[in-house]
Amino acid sequence: MVGCSKKPVIDLSATPQEEFSRAMDLFQAKNYRQAAVAFQNVVFNFPGSGYAADAQFYLGESYFLKKDYQSAIPEFEFFINSFPGNQYLEDAYYKLALSYFKSAPTINRDPSIIEKASEVFELLEERFPETKYRDEITQIRREIAGLWAEKQYRIGELYYKGEEYNAARIYFGFVQKEYPQTRWSDMSVFMTGRILEKTDSTSKAIDIYQTLISEPNDSTVVQLAKNRLAELQSQK
Repeated sequence: MVGCSKKPVIDLSATPQEEFSRAMDLFQAKNYRQAAVAFQNVVFNFPGSGYAADAQFYLGESYFLKKDYQSAIPEFEFFINSFPGNQYLEDAYYKLALSYFKSAPTINRDPSIIEKASEVFELLEERFPETKYRDEITQIRREIAGLWAEKQYRIGELYYKGEEYNAARIYFGFVQKEYPQTRWSDMSVFMTGRILEKTDSTSKAIDIYQTLISEPNDSTVVQLAKNRLAELQSQK
């Protein structure tokens, strides 16, 4: 991957240290747009200097903090491929994975982008088994699992609305099996109860709702289960 796609204007009068210091001043002042341009100057004008590697990392970091994740991705990739021994390598892996994840925050985006984020996290853990980002990676993996679970749940929901209950139940069962720690698993249990109501198995549905209420499940799902129980009891 090639970073620094926009070649900056060359200032032959500046030294690498001066350019890097100027870029860092802009970065620390949170002027990330101008900082990115200044770091580009260092990378392009002084590629053989001792400042080029750090400038390349901070170029990606400037885009990242500006929330321009699409621009940050190639810069971090260029850094990882070009400077594998740099002090910021672990940070670059993490920020690259996070850039992928943040550029695809919903289930409606290209799922391959989320898969790419997972792949980069795996590379980070292989390269840095004791990574300082362990807790953050664990949390993001939970969020990724939630995205996949929601995607499968929504498919099941569509089948349910179309009264294709057998197909819906397959998807709800898949979510419960593969993503048990997500709220979508609880929702899938609830929707299984709704399917049982529709297919003349009301007693089994009641058992499911009572179980949802008695266990520490998602509060929204618990309330839905209570509502269904109240409705079914009123019909007796």
